[in-house]
Amino acid sequence: MTDLSVAITVIGFFLSIATFYIGRQSASKADGKAAGALETDLRYIKESVGRIEGQLTRDVQRLEGRIDEISNQIAGISNTAGRAHESAKSAHNRIDEHLEREHNIQTDRRRQNAET
Repeated sequence: MTDLSVAITVIGFFLSIATFYIGRQSASKADGKAAGALETDLRYIKESVGRIEGQLTRDVQRLEGRIDEISNQIAGISNTAGRAHESAKSAHNRIDEHLEREHNIQTDRRRQNAET
C-alpha cells in the first residue's frame, strides 16, 4: 500500500507541475492575443487620425482660398460702392445748381454738407 501511495503522490506531483506549466502557457498565449489585439487597435486608430488630419488640412486650404476670393470680391464691391456714392453726391450738387440757376429754387446745402 505504501508503494501505491508513493506512486500516487509522485504522479500527483508531476500532474501538478504539468498543469502549472500548461496553465502558464495558456495565460501567456491569452496575454499575447490581448497585446496583439491592442496593438492592432492602436495602429487602426493612428491610421484613422492620420486620414482625418490629411482631410482637415485639405479642407482648411480650400477654405483659406475661398476666404481670399471673398475678400477680393468685397474689396471690389467696396470700391464700386465708394465710386457710386461720390457720383451720387456729384449728381445732387449738379441738380441743386440747376434748381437754383434755372428755377430760382434755393436748396439747403448745409444739410448736404452734413451728409457727406
